[in-house]
Amino acid sequence: MNFALRIYRRLAQAFPHEFKLAYGDEVMQLGEDVVREIAKRHGAAGLIRLIVDIAIRLPIEYLSEMRQDMRYATRSLIKSPGFALVGIASMGLGIGLSTNVYGSKWVLLTRALPAAANAQRLVMPEKPVSYYYVEQYREQRSTFTGVTAFQNGVPFNVSMQEHWGAKPERVFGQLVSSEYFSVLGVEPQSGRLLSPELDKPGDAPVVVISDRFWRSRLNSSPKAVGQTIRLNGQTATIVGITPSNFDGALSMNPSQLFVPTTVPATLAPELANDVLHQRNAKEFLALMCLAPGVTIDAAEASLDGITRRLDEQDPSAPRQADKAKRVVLIPAGTRVAIPRNLRPVIAAFFVVLMGLIMTIACMNLATMLLARGANRSKELAIRLGVGASRFRLIRQMISEGILLSLLGGAAGFALAYGLSVLNAQVPQSPGSPVAPDLALDWSAAVFAFAVAIVCGIGFSLAPAFQATRTDVAPALKEGSSLQLPGYRRFGLRNLAVVAQVTGSLMLLLTTGFLVIGISRGNSIDTKFDPKMMVLLSIDPVRQGYTPEKAQALFEQLPERLRTSGTVHSFALAAQPPFASDDENIQLTTEDSSRVQESVARETVGADYFAALNEPILSGREFDARDQRRQPAESGGVALPVVLNESAARGFFRNSNPIGRRVRDDKQSYEVVGVVRDLKDGTGISQRIVYVPLTRRDFVQPPAGGIIIVVRSADGPDSLSGTRSVIASIDPNLTLFDVQTLSQYLELGRSVMRSALRTYGGIGLFGLVLSAIGLAGVTAYAVAQRRREIGIRMALGARKGQVLRLVLREGTALIAVGTVLGFVGAFAMARIFSAMTNEFADAFKIGTNDRRLLVGVPFLLAALAVLACYVPARTAAKIDPLKALREG
Repeated sequence: MNFALRIYRRLAQAFPHEFKLAYGDEVMQLGEDVVREIAKRHGAAGLIRLIVDIAIRLPIEYLSEMRQDMRYATRSLIKSPGFALVGIASMGLGIGLSTNVYGSKWVLLTRALPAAANAQRLVMPEKPVSYYYVEQYREQRSTFTGVTAFQNGVPFNVSMQEHWGAKPERVFGQLVSSEYFSVLGVEPQSGRLLSPELDKPGDAPVVVISDRFWRSRLNSSPKAVGQTIRLNGQTATIVGITPSNFDGALSMNPSQLFVPTTVPATLAPELANDVLHQRNAKEFLALMCLAPGVTIDAAEASLDGITRRLDEQDPSAPRQADKAKRVVLIPAGTRVAIPRNLRPVIAAFFVVLMGLIMTIACMNLATMLLARGANRSKELAIRLGVGASRFRLIRQMISEGILLSLLGGAAGFALAYGLSVLNAQVPQSPGSPVAPDLALDWSAAVFAFAVAIVCGIGFSLAPAFQATRTDVAPALKEGSSLQLPGYRRFGLRNLAVVAQVTGSLMLLLTTGFLVIGISRGNSIDTKFDPKMMVLLSIDPVRQGYTPEKAQALFEQLPERLRTSGTVHSFALAAQPPFASDDENIQLTTEDSSRVQESVARETVGADYFAALNEPILSGREFDARDQRRQPAESGGVALPVVLNESAARGFFRNSNPIGRRVRDDKQSYEVVGVVRDLKDGTGISQRIVYVPLTRRDFVQPPAGGIIIVVRSADGPDSLSGTRSVIASIDPNLTLFDVQTLSQYLELGRSVMRSALRTYGGIGLFGLVLSAIGLAGVTAYAVAQRRREIGIRMALGARKGQVLRLVLREGTALIAVGTVLGFVGAFAMARIFSAMTNEFADAFKIGTNDRRLLVGVPFLLAALAVLACYVPARTAAKIDPLKALREG
């Protein structure tokens, strides 16, 4: 009983101060009597019920008091609408920008694939592998519960049953092995999904459609399962529909169709040339589900040993050093598969970005509450004098901070939602994969609410403790002019000013580096008007052409265009000019130097550089003879390649590259020409090797089809002439992605502008936040020194002297913050540049921009001085008699 009594007393003492003032003695005395009585009548069970009852009552009483605190805080903020609006705007900007970064960037690193039960255990190799290797990996049942192979971003020309005669639509999907959905752990919404038992080679073609495809193209028909559609001119039966929001693995490129690898090559040209049985045809991505208890490192070591053995058994595989790593696994359970070494770098960048934003916003909140507390010192002293506890006043002030932060959180979520809607309006290229759904969801709302609560409590504590650390008698005498400790030296106010300037300058410079670097790097200069070039794509193989018929088409097309008289120059290519999604390959020189470089590969046709008006610096470019080559039948004959200047220097330094040879794991290449470096669509110049279009490309086109590049003085008007030429060969041939080069480049820039809007908006709003905060800090200082300023003016100080007094300290603190901000921004740029190339190019360009380095600190300093000037001017207008009378 004595133990239960001690617990009861402790709980009773923990009740709110107001409750104890009203009922404290009665509860304590009555409780002790009740404890003894219950112990006699009901024993230990009764005592436990009593303790549980009072323990439940304790938080209820606190919630009741908090409700009263919130009501009082609401009335208090309504009486100070200016203070409330500034606080809500400040926190709204900070939480809104942070929520936008969280919803559009952070979730890509953390959000699991929708509807995938095995998302946490999914891994995949960084590089594509052959289907043969995937089959060998599948045998490792102690390491993986399942292994599948797939190709992403595969285009299909789709015709619906009710529109057989209409031209097909181009829809992107995935080519997958039958284990695909079981490895992911996905269940069907309707019908069935693919399985090795039901889908075998030689069976009638089937397809699984996504929920997005079912709703947009089949109008959510309940009879969709069992319906027949045409894919690339071949019929296939819909056997199932995936769950809502499931867009496949690597869902940043959403897939609407899932076609099994058991279909014939006439339906999926990617399966031509018996690709499933070629050991060196590294055309597939592998996806594995780890067995319970198996780590990524253990799985990586196991696969590395298997791959090493398979490479040794394959005479065509390149010989590597024994210590060379063959397989690197990356987590694949999120929307974007990011290498493990890169993931913490990107995560750290976003954490720092959100941290800087919220630090500025929270410092604003803290300094505003400090200023408000200083002005309310007399009120707080009176309340302490009449019996209010310090804890009660602290709780009340924290309630105001929480309420401001919560209202700011609501405004911030609305801002983030508006920004996400604007980002969704970025135009897409016709025929490109649909954009992923990255709309803000409940997790973003929870994030905004959590940030509001944490910041509201965390950054209200110091102002609340500072404001209530008051001696009643001096406070009643001095009133709101009470000076808090440390304001002249490195106290809270000075720390707040330095933190505001440092954080603001770091945020402005960091985002400025990215904006300048991305915008400058994204500029592409052509030696002709890009409006005068038209791009259009054809894909006869996926429209039902046989390989022989497709090859004949592409052999006729150049001559027909040349004799049409409507074009100035033309060329064929596997990708649009200045494309930014080139494939990277490893090439090694065949001479004694054995230099190995990773280069981007672009596949282009005859006279490609002439069409772009780019002169060959040395050697020659591709001609019609190169375009008629067939690598699969060339034996030891080397294919011609053209290098850009960076690749030529990388392989051969300053020696003449013409006639020299390089090779990959399949083919030898002879350098026949060198061209200048051309930027890609993102503005990056990289090492590029240009290989010629061959007959194999014509019978097995890339995902984007074969691009026809046409330049004419008539510009877009030349399109009708090109259409006529193609129609004269086959009037039923579908043209897609028809646009001028100017439109294509503009679409590429629009994607980059999304990043510019994000980082530029963050920098701009950070500037506004810093102005609000600095004005609040200076207002707080003026409130603290009101009596001192009154005495100075009563003793003869002029308004100009008072103005300089206030500004002098503010300017010194701004200078300190500027220096620290400079150091911090450059440190961040160097750290992130050293960790990954993703930021290196942008930071390199941005940190060398003198206008940015001078303009941003000058702009921030000017704004900071202005923010200090307004309260200083108010201080200069203080009436000395009134200020002294307030004491």
